[in-house]
Parts: sequence; C-alpha cells; structure tokens
Amino acid sequence: MNSIHRIGLTLAGVAGALTMAGALAIQGYASDQAAARATPAQQAAAKTQGTDPTVDPTALDPETIYVNPAPTPAVITVIHTAPPTRTRRQPNPPVIHIIVPGYGEGDGGDGGGD
Repeated sequence: MNSIHRIGLTLAGVAGALTMAGALAIQGYASDQAAARATPAQQAAAKTQGTDPTVDPTALDPETIYVNPAPTPAVITVIHTAPPTRTRRQPNPPVIHIIVPGYGEGDGGDGGGD
C-alpha cells in the first residue's frame, strides 16, 4: 500500500471518529437542553415514573405462561447410502520445452557477456 493510500485511510478514519464523537456530543447536548426546559413537576414525574414505592413486589401474584413446544421431528432411517465419488485422475499436462538463445557475445553461455 502506498503512503498516499495510508494517509487517506488514516484521514478517513479520523473523520469518521470525529463525526461519531460530534453526533454523540450533540445528542447529549440536545437531551440536556430538553431536560433543562422541562418544568420541575415534569422532572419529578420523570424520576419517579415506573417505580411506585407503595407496591410491595413480593405481594404480586406470579404469572404462569404456557408455551407450545415444537413437535418432535419424524425419525428418518437411511437405507441406501450414496455411492462413493469417483475421482478421475487427470493426465499430466504436456511439457513444453522452449529453448531461448542467450544474449551477449553469442557464445550461448550464461548470458553474462563476460
């Protein structure tokens, strides 16, 4: 990977991280502003919502929930197995010999020209 690609990838990662951080910060700021605009009665109702201190949780009757179980699948007995696969041996590919003449002084040696 070229250095220009690494720089671009790094900048894209930083831009993505800053975008996410900015979105989370704006979301927190907006919820804080909404809570600040609420009246004190609304704030008190929001704090106690869902919790009633006068109700004893142990005094509640238990709830019984019935669930229909899934039916048991039928048993399948294998009588015939599949035949083994035949692996056909591929013949060796033909060998092609190409003779390349050497370069240099024309001696056909190692081509070093020495």
